[in-house]
Amino acid sequence: MLQALLLHPFVIPVLVFLTLWVLFYLPLAGIASLTRGATRKASAWVARTRLGAWTIAHPGWHGLRAYAPLVVVLLLGCAAAAAAADAFVDLAERFGVSTSLVYHADRVAHDWFLREREAGITSVLRAITFFGGSSGIALVVGVMTALLLFFKERWNAAYLVGTAVGGLLLNSGLKLLFARTRPDLASAAVTAHWYSFPSGHAMESFIVYGALAYITLRQPWPWRVDSAVLALSVTMVILIGLSRVYLGVHWLSDIAGGWSAGVVWLVACTIAFDILLRVKQRRGAREKL
Repeated sequence: MLQALLLHPFVIPVLVFLTLWVLFYLPLAGIASLTRGATRKASAWVARTRLGAWTIAHPGWHGLRAYAPLVVVLLLGCAAAAAAADAFVDLAERFGVSTSLVYHADRVAHDWFLREREAGITSVLRAITFFGGSSGIALVVGVMTALLLFFKERWNAAYLVGTAVGGLLLNSGLKLLFARTRPDLASAAVTAHWYSFPSGHAMESFIVYGALAYITLRQPWPWRVDSAVLALSVTMVILIGLSRVYLGVHWLSDIAGGWSAGVVWLVACTIAFDILLRVKQRRGAREKL
């Protein structure tokens, strides 16, 4: 079976996608409802705090005060994402200790993928990893933003761009903070530069494809379409993350750190986006009065 898959490398991502689609198909309505409900509850909680009451009672500074909760949530998101990555600091610090569990896990994964490389799979994962890099993410965000603007979804477009750009800047800051070196690139199948932790491909792909999945869940589309988009997003995130280890330019813990920080940043931006929509709704209601 493994040999058959190696002969047909494109079967791997297709099988991952189809498996996830089947898994998401039935419970998607609950997942979508839970995601939207959790976001609305979180943003509503912020609105009920003293900060939210203060912004409503004091709409000065040319209305900029109304966006104070949004700014606070984003700042907290940056801090929380850094904290999530910081949970892996011990992994990075103990990286050179031969008794470290992380040391062994990273090297076992690195050596296994190095032994199991095959020309067809390498070609496929090189193509997939492109869509997690700066150029690929810029292409995806650019195309999707253009489509959203064409369909007059400007706030969704702003959410996508803001989340992606913020994630890129945050990842750069975290790389500078941890300054972890990459594996020996002599055996790598692609070139890579700068620091290793957290993986920019893993973090940015989680953020961007997660944001696209959330935008999809907000649309009044058939639930089988939503499940397909969600499955495709998760497939891309998984394959992009694993491709970085397979290609020899990241340790497995780099990917885990990138996903962890990406989760926190995506959640913070999604809550902030919902707060922004609440502010717009309140302003619209006031103007009608």
